[in-house]
Amino acid sequence: MNKPVAHSIFLFIEQLGIAIWIGAIVMFAFAVAGTIFKEAGSINLAGHLNGKVLAKLNLLEAIASALLTMSTIYFLVQAEERTTLRLIKTAILLVMIGLLMVYGKFITDRLEFLRVVEIKDFDNFDVSKQAFRDEFNALHKTYTRLVSVNLLLGLVFMGISAFERRGS
Repeated sequence: MNKPVAHSIFLFIEQLGIAIWIGAIVMFAFAVAGTIFKEAGSINLAGHLNGKVLAKLNLLEAIASALLTMSTIYFLVQAEERTTLRLIKTAILLVMIGLLMVYGKFITDRLEFLRVVEIKDFDNFDVSKQAFRDEFNALHKTYTRLVSVNLLLGLVFMGISAFERRGS
């Protein structure tokens, strides 16, 4: 495969990856989360559905990160492509992947454990479960903040791409 064609293919893969990542986060925040909790009628049911959707969202983000990693490696192995903007984009990607690992695995697992094992019933308040509810709420806020940071970083990544020099 000649270099200009390969270059174009990997630019496409990169843009597809960041579009999937940003799109998944935006779609969940805009269309899914609020709708589930508004329409489900039960916090327990909404939490269950939300957990299933978040697992798929995290999978989409992981697929996007794989696409981005593949294109990043392609560009970094070529000396002429190791520009300052490319290195900044690589650093952004590494931070995004790190955050995804934190919220997509560790925080999500703990939230699910608290929801299913410790709290069990969000619809009926039990004062003995208050400490677990407080931990759940704190972790949920952290999760939301980290996802928001990844959304912002994804938009910065995409913005940098718009100003990056294009090879022939």
